[in-house]
Amino acid sequence: MTKAQTPNDARAELSRRGLLLGAASATGLLALGSLGPAASVAAVDISHRTAGRRNVDGTIDGLIRSDPLEVREGRTLRFDPTRDTTLEVSGNLVVRGRLEMRPAPGVQHVLRFVDVEESAFVGGGLDPLDTDVGLWVMGDGVLDLRGTRKRAWNRRGASPSWGRRDELVAAPVAPGDLEPVPFVAGDPVPFWEGRRAEVLNLSRNVRIEGTPGGRAHVFIRSTRPQSIGFVTLRHLGPRQPDGEYTASVLGRYGLHFHHCHEGSQGSLVEGVVVRDCGAHAFVPHMSHGITFRDCIAYDVYDEAYWWDPHDRTDDVLIDRCVAGSVRFDPDLRGYRLAAFLLGLGSRMVMRRCVAFAVHGNLTSSGYSWPEIPSGVWTFRENVAHNNVAAGIFVWQNVGKPHLIRRFTAYNNGVAGIIHGAYSNAYHYRDLDLIGQETAIELSATGRLDPHGSAQSWVDVRGGRLVVRSHGLPGEAPALFLRCSFTGGVTLDEVVGYPGALDFVDCGLEPDGFHVGSMDPATVIRVQRGDGTAYELSATGVRDIGPFYPY
Repeated sequence: MTKAQTPNDARAELSRRGLLLGAASATGLLALGSLGPAASVAAVDISHRTAGRRNVDGTIDGLIRSDPLEVREGRTLRFDPTRDTTLEVSGNLVVRGRLEMRPAPGVQHVLRFVDVEESAFVGGGLDPLDTDVGLWVMGDGVLDLRGTRKRAWNRRGASPSWGRRDELVAAPVAPGDLEPVPFVAGDPVPFWEGRRAEVLNLSRNVRIEGTPGGRAHVFIRSTRPQSIGFVTLRHLGPRQPDGEYTASVLGRYGLHFHHCHEGSQGSLVEGVVVRDCGAHAFVPHMSHGITFRDCIAYDVYDEAYWWDPHDRTDDVLIDRCVAGSVRFDPDLRGYRLAAFLLGLGSRMVMRRCVAFAVHGNLTSSGYSWPEIPSGVWTFRENVAHNNVAAGIFVWQNVGKPHLIRRFTAYNNGVAGIIHGAYSNAYHYRDLDLIGQETAIELSATGRLDPHGSAQSWVDVRGGRLVVRSHGLPGEAPALFLRCSFTGGVTLDEVVGYPGALDFVDCGLEPDGFHVGSMDPATVIRVQRGDGTAYELSATGVRDIGPFYPY
């Protein structure tokens, strides 16, 4: 449209050329399908069809239905920020240019994928597939998505940013409870022993979604950083039959950054909700420099925050994020299922996060360090409660100095922490492991880290410590300093290598040790607060001199 043209002139010209939204093309197809009664069309250009997708550029509003679309390099598909807009696409939307959804408060922007056949998905690969319907951000493509800012969750049950029609849920907190419940803002927040439930707000005024019977996905392989804020991603992560059960489709997840490498540096994912998802929710796979802040994964399958543990992702910050109602199909096969998988990488930070209602089997957890080496994370002020098995699950044989600070676990089904497997140098500081009978299940022996320090536990409060069989001999005793185990220490070393444990100022007397089975060569040293000490072995108890500090 030139400056001399009026909007009506532009509409007439686009209509004559068969490019106006809703106008029939030469083949009888609609350029964007049928329009809702309030759709604005003058600013949108639909050019020729490329590889089964029509190219689009401009601003849309109203209700629009379309066959597959592509936003080409240098073009922008913009949802009118002042008008409610829903774009329904029966096929892929490929963004090589820019997709902008930035509604004003009270305005709703929705991108919905319809007529999706989950059974047709192929999965894998680096390029868009017509069978694998979803949002693909490729090349120099950019997502600029910004809904109205609101508090993602809190423990107060109300926020000035929450609307009266927002959908809220409260996490379970009672012992044995795994089911979140609907919540009304301002109602009393459920609590247990003074600990208040997290209340999540699942509503956003920007939504990208499939349908309950046709889950789509978001795949980003771009050279540009992304800005994704205060968006709900729903009915994503397709699943397909796997014998008598179902399995997710490789690479088709809720929000998936895939092999962006340095291109994703500076990306911000903030206030995003992934819910009702059939696969992993947040996946920064070999895509560096991404911040996830105040995000929620709710009612999802497989590990919620995850990337392939064999691959490296650097400079990731996961701050104040939540994962709740995490499942596997079937749960009994959910080996080492976790809300957060702490993967391989450098300069990794996870802080102030919450994991609840993780199902799976008795090796599942809120936070998991996988069996293969992971990165050394800054891990502090995280919480896990009301999970089937554990708050933390570690299964590593490494000498890396992992440091866990100010961690809280309560009302988990098996233990606050399950710590294995064979020999490692984890260091735990200031832990509250209450509400579950077992605070720690320990099967890993002490290994020296590069600084010469072995596995250590300092200022731990909880129920009982259970010492299981060891798969490797230790290099140095595991140290427990100023720890309080109200249930004492249970020894259950059935097979394996002997252990070596030092307890310093933990209030433990010989009758605080409950021996079920103890390796003949295991040695436990205990130093009281007054400096006196004793040694416990399979042959009995004897007094020794003080041994700490080393």
